[in-house]
Amino acid sequence: MTLTAYVAQLLGLYLALSGFLMLVREQAMMVLVPKFIDSPPFLYLIGSLRVLIGLAIVLAHAMWIGTLGAVLYLVGWLTLLRGIAMLLLPVETERKILAIFSRGNIWYVTAMFAIVLGGWLAYAGFTA
Repeated sequence: MTLTAYVAQLLGLYLALSGFLMLVREQAMMVLVPKFIDSPPFLYLIGSLRVLIGLAIVLAHAMWIGTLGAVLYLVGWLTLLRGIAMLLLPVETERKILAIFSRGNIWYVTAMFAIVLGGWLAYAGFTA
């Protein structure tokens, strides 16, 4: 198994599960996520983990080889940039970002995007 296939399997299953949980446990997540933002140590921890995961993906896929490699590379960069933003942005900005994603349809679109992208990554990873 190649590194690309492994990362696609891991990230794909994680994204699909996360999107599914966003739909199934919507109310619990709507209560839980704002509490994360009100905890600076937790924001720092999550931001640092995103930076670490983003760097790992970007460094492992420095070359765009095929569609799967390109998608993983882009996801890695998005994860890295979001982690850096979490570390640098003020808490009020994080609250505004959360408010945007908590609005009706955006929440569901994000969840469905995560399920579809995750499903595709997992499928591509397991069939590579």
